[in-house]
Amino acid sequence: MDTELQKSLGFKINQIANKINSNLLKVLHPFNIAPEQRATLEIIKYEQEVNQTKISNILGKDKTTISRTLNTLEKKGYISKKAIDKRTNSIELTDEGEIILSSSKADVLAFRNKLSSLLTMQEQKQFIETLAKISLYIENEK
Repeated sequence: MDTELQKSLGFKINQIANKINSNLLKVLHPFNIAPEQRATLEIIKYEQEVNQTKISNILGKDKTTISRTLNTLEKKGYISKKAIDKRTNSIELTDEGEIILSSSKADVLAFRNKLSSLLTMQEQKQFIETLAKISLYIENEK
């Protein structure tokens, strides 16, 4: 069936993102961490001066969702939050957070590499440029 919905770029992007997330969830299952939680840990590890707003902007998620993710990661012992002022927390990985990132790294890289191998380097570059163009349009529509 070839419906308008199935021809929609937004629908296709969301559909593929859901499938990727579902497969990554299976990869991460042995580590008891969700894809969004692991992505958040990666951001905390590799970005400078990380706070909830920065994570929200990088992941494209609302602050409430990020707050829930951070609370879950804190309960699991993977991060610690330190108040800078009444509204801002400094966020750091704990030793346990470093361990979960490290122990899941090979599986995550294998998953990412498998996806990347489906496209040539030129196709990957073009795909990322196309997604950036769509993202910029969406952001300017707000």
